[in-house]
Amino acid sequence: MKQPVICIRVLINQLPRQLRRGIYEMDERFTQASGTHVYTGCELLVKGALESGVSLLTGYPGSPLAEVFDVIQRNAELLKNNGIVAQIANNEALSIARLNGSQMADVRAIAFMKSVGLHVASDALAISNLAGTTEGAVVVVGDDTWSHSTQVPADSRFLARHVYTPLIEPSTFQELKDWVNCAFQISAAADLYVCYLTTENQASGGGNVELQPNIYPDITGLKRVNLDTELIDADKRVVLPPHTAQIETETLQERLPTALEMARHLGLNTIQFARETSGKNRFPLGFVSAGLAHSCLLHALGELNLYGDIPVLKLGMTHPIDADIVREFAEQIDEIYVVEEKRPLLENEIKALLTQMYQDGGIKRYVNIWGKQFPDGLAGIPAASGLDTSILIQKLIPLLKHRLATESGTGDSEEADPLVDLRHFSREETLQKAVAEQQIAIPQRTPTFCPGCPHRDSSSVFLEITRQFMDADYMKKHHASGPVDIVFHGDIGCYSMLKYEPFPRLMHNLSAMALGGGSGAGIDPFIENKQIVFMGDSTFFHGGMAAISDSIKNNQDIAYIILDNQTTAMTGHQPTPAGELDILGNPTFAQDIELVAQGLAGSSEIDIVRTNPEDRVNYKKYLEKTILKPGVKIVIADKECAITYQRRLRREQRQTIATDGFLKHEKHINITPEVCEFCRECTTATGCPGLKIVDTDYGEKVAIDQSNCVSDGACARIKYACPAFEEVIVTRKRPPQEQTVASVYKDLLSDAPLPPPPPLTFERSWNTYAAGVGGMGIGTISKVLVVAGYLQGYDVTFCDRKGLAIRNGGVYTHIAYMQPGVHTSPMIPYGKADLLLGLDILEAVRGITPRSLFRVASPARTAAVVNTAKTETITTLIGKDDFDPDTLEETLQTHTKSDAYFGIDLFTVSEQLFGNKLYANMMLLGTAFQRRLIPLELEPLQLALKQMVPHADLETNMKAFNVGRRLALDSQPFADAVPRQSSYAEMLSAKRQILERKRGGKRLAQEYTTLVESAVETLNIGSDNTHRLLALYVYDLVQFENLNYARGYVEKVKQVHAHDSESHDYRATKAAIRYLHKVMLIKDEVYVAHLLTSEEKLKRDKELYKVDTKNGDRIKYVHLNRPHFTVMGLDLEADIDTRNWQLNLMKRMKFLRRWLSKWHAKEKEFREWYITRVINTFAPTDAEAYERHLRALECVEEVRGYREIRYPKMEVAKQTVEELLGR
Repeated sequence: MKQPVICIRVLINQLPRQLRRGIYEMDERFTQASGTHVYTGCELLVKGALESGVSLLTGYPGSPLAEVFDVIQRNAELLKNNGIVAQIANNEALSIARLNGSQMADVRAIAFMKSVGLHVASDALAISNLAGTTEGAVVVVGDDTWSHSTQVPADSRFLARHVYTPLIEPSTFQELKDWVNCAFQISAAADLYVCYLTTENQASGGGNVELQPNIYPDITGLKRVNLDTELIDADKRVVLPPHTAQIETETLQERLPTALEMARHLGLNTIQFARETSGKNRFPLGFVSAGLAHSCLLHALGELNLYGDIPVLKLGMTHPIDADIVREFAEQIDEIYVVEEKRPLLENEIKALLTQMYQDGGIKRYVNIWGKQFPDGLAGIPAASGLDTSILIQKLIPLLKHRLATESGTGDSEEADPLVDLRHFSREETLQKAVAEQQIAIPQRTPTFCPGCPHRDSSSVFLEITRQFMDADYMKKHHASGPVDIVFHGDIGCYSMLKYEPFPRLMHNLSAMALGGGSGAGIDPFIENKQIVFMGDSTFFHGGMAAISDSIKNNQDIAYIILDNQTTAMTGHQPTPAGELDILGNPTFAQDIELVAQGLAGSSEIDIVRTNPEDRVNYKKYLEKTILKPGVKIVIADKECAITYQRRLRREQRQTIATDGFLKHEKHINITPEVCEFCRECTTATGCPGLKIVDTDYGEKVAIDQSNCVSDGACARIKYACPAFEEVIVTRKRPPQEQTVASVYKDLLSDAPLPPPPPLTFERSWNTYAAGVGGMGIGTISKVLVVAGYLQGYDVTFCDRKGLAIRNGGVYTHIAYMQPGVHTSPMIPYGKADLLLGLDILEAVRGITPRSLFRVASPARTAAVVNTAKTETITTLIGKDDFDPDTLEETLQTHTKSDAYFGIDLFTVSEQLFGNKLYANMMLLGTAFQRRLIPLELEPLQLALKQMVPHADLETNMKAFNVGRRLALDSQPFADAVPRQSSYAEMLSAKRQILERKRGGKRLAQEYTTLVESAVETLNIGSDNTHRLLALYVYDLVQFENLNYARGYVEKVKQVHAHDSESHDYRATKAAIRYLHKVMLIKDEVYVAHLLTSEEKLKRDKELYKVDTKNGDRIKYVHLNRPHFTVMGLDLEADIDTRNWQLNLMKRMKFLRRWLSKWHAKEKEFREWYITRVINTFAPTDAEAYERHLRALECVEEVRGYREIRYPKMEVAKQTVEELLGR
């Protein structure tokens, strides 16, 4: 094995001071003038611009280039100090117009946008390009070729040709930076704008590169000049007929050829691995490629042991194509194979070039050009979606076997051309086949709004409105009208998440950004429906104002819901025109959307209102009234983005802790599981990832995920949500005491030094794949491993596939360490991950399923370290699908190295030790390191942690990393310490003790104990868990009513048991224990009050929120109740926020059950029906009758919820029983 040649301390000393300190006020990598460092693709674009002497950076944020603007924002001080101007334009067309204006002086300007942004900008670009340049104008466009976060297929090469711009396609990360300067040189020399194409895997990837000094321009925002307007060539700058045709001719005959000459001078087009040829002695084939496709091609050839053996024409400038180098290349080979993403643009152009040369006699033979189709019926390079190394391996193996092996006449012989190692090809084919044939079925993890997102407030309300508006009775009662079917027009922004569950009802079409209202205008004259369009604040300024103006002009019947969250949230929280600061932190005029809308409305009577969507009741009332009005309506939903709010809140909390030493006040949203009915109304109405599902003694319940919940209360504001929701307010007088944890957890926190494992080594490259869900910390793992690998002395490439990660989507990271001279692309080939890090088990499995793009694992190569905890998908939360972590773990074990698999529930460990699960990522990393699965020494890994983790969180992250190391050495003590459920004896004793503390409790407790013990002896089922549940359920019924009520329950269970048998495993008896309890335990306001104030609940909450009354801590509740009483035939209900003292009074009012005879009458009637129709009739005469009656006993499983939610389900249960048991 080859050991890396490293000098860690030298590398450390070369680091920028900012990284060594872990301080991020300004990233000094962007002033580094020599040596090397690691950058992301977007960072390289900015560094390349700085090294090119740029004066203006502009554009509009959009994936995959949105991070560019974050990089600019982080380096605001550097830019401002040097007078470099950076501005986010309101839209992409305006950013191109900025480039146009900049070229009136001798400055370099660059704009960044995504592919669809180039569509928006194309008109401005076409005119500006013909108007020419001075020092240079570059348009960087990001193509999402796989359509991960772009609504239409992306191939900007066609548009660049359409508007006559030269096109540069960098391949490596070094080129991605360095060729920015080349683009400026070409632009200045050719008097044309240059389109600079990068793709998602480049922009989202990165690696280590060599650096050059920044060049600071002479003309800047600090060093302005006066334009001499007499010197402006208006005939050139103003492109209008009749000069347009003249300029077109000049562009084709002079300017584009000049660009080509400059590209030759800069060496952008090269023939790699050329073969000496003479006469007919040509190589059988050669490849032509550009951009990322070229990187993937070289990687694929390397995996096939053919790197450097086959000629490759690398085109750095793909428009205009260099005919001379194409001719030179064609003369060396027999056939050309064009490797490109998307449609056959290069292929067709090269075909046309060589055909014309052949016709003109420029070449003496016709050269076959292949690309999307290979010869002899072989499938060529796909035209759809993107391209990666694995796809090329699949396509090249049959081609190279056919073309190179048969040239020597040996065909299938293993003695074929030595270039082709058929044994190696066979191994590659076997691997490709194996990863493609794995049968793995897993649910999708669709994106959704973040916890606390203001868009969830609006979408949840509209879900309810759309349902009620289709209810004829509701509309007649509340609006004196018939049903109304609302049409929703889609748009681009965070509200695009409406496409996915649980909100697909709220998006019926999609045109383009800011054009949702325009779609409505096309259908408005022909329909009676009311129409809604959601629009973001950034979209409003991008082009939404024009759409609103159009609607007003044409008296369209539509309501605009403008979601004003004060940021461009979808792309990473860049500032908007409504903000008071620009991207560099300069004060700007904050434009008020409401005032702009009023200006558009003028003197019309259009309703324009600004309101907080968090006030659900009033918001819904206003929306209902407004939607039904004719004409244009504008509602501005004003609530800050949850992410920016939480960031600000955390800063304030850190400041409070720094000043006071602790937080004196905390607020949480809590769900009492005993009250929750698992009706899923809260999950289906909000789809909030701050909710989760837990198993309890009463079955599955919805709970709060304390690591994700931001306590905004959206779930609790649902009209039909159960009364289980409450606010928990914790106040402290002193810093909280150290958390009491089991001894095994204390051992994990030990400060005793751990010996590092022996260094892992590798020959050529080492690959790791990490998978998780947005917010779990996969990005931090990636940063730490990338920087640590760089410090260790490796060449590093990586790609962070984030997509919609910030919105509960998956995150997938590919990292490669390489020895010098080894070439890889940003993505790991199929089956060639050396390590799989699964922070989420579902997403880890997604990385190996054939349905994914990755398929990274193989049993022969891939080690795995996986967090086995379950994180629900949105469709799991709402009950549309599910998955079993145990099954997924078995899948991972099957498809990775059996002796190198390690799985453990890291979320539980993290919650036990640190109070939340957010430190599981560092535990995962520590475990993998200590198990000798990462080729890193401890020192660079620790240093990388110090660099990449914010200083305030560093100590805890270091502890978590060391916890992971200790788990790697011995995880069994932890497994043994996982909280277990109590035994029957423990349950009986605990409940007896609680009853003893009631008035007259000793006698009650004794009778309760006797009742349970007698029932257990009679039933004698032999299952400790069944007995403990019986003890619990009898206790519940005692608390609900009294001992006699509980006795009635026991007698009915015994009645079923008398007709049951061991041969049936007493399944009917077990069902009766569970479901009779369910129907007898009517959760009226009295019993709910008891559950919300019970001794057990208070103890559990104190442990959860670390409340120690001896330390001066206090816990208070605001219960979000909706009591409902039926008095004298009247239904009385209200939303009431109650305190414990009020509920303590209510729970003593059991007499109301007798006084209010109609109160919960339907639940009581259902109880009596179940006892009479199902329990009392249980006497099966054969196996078939037993199974039917068992299903009848279980029919109440889906009877969940309160009142309006529960009642229809009760009727379904009755109908089911009648179908099973007959009339």
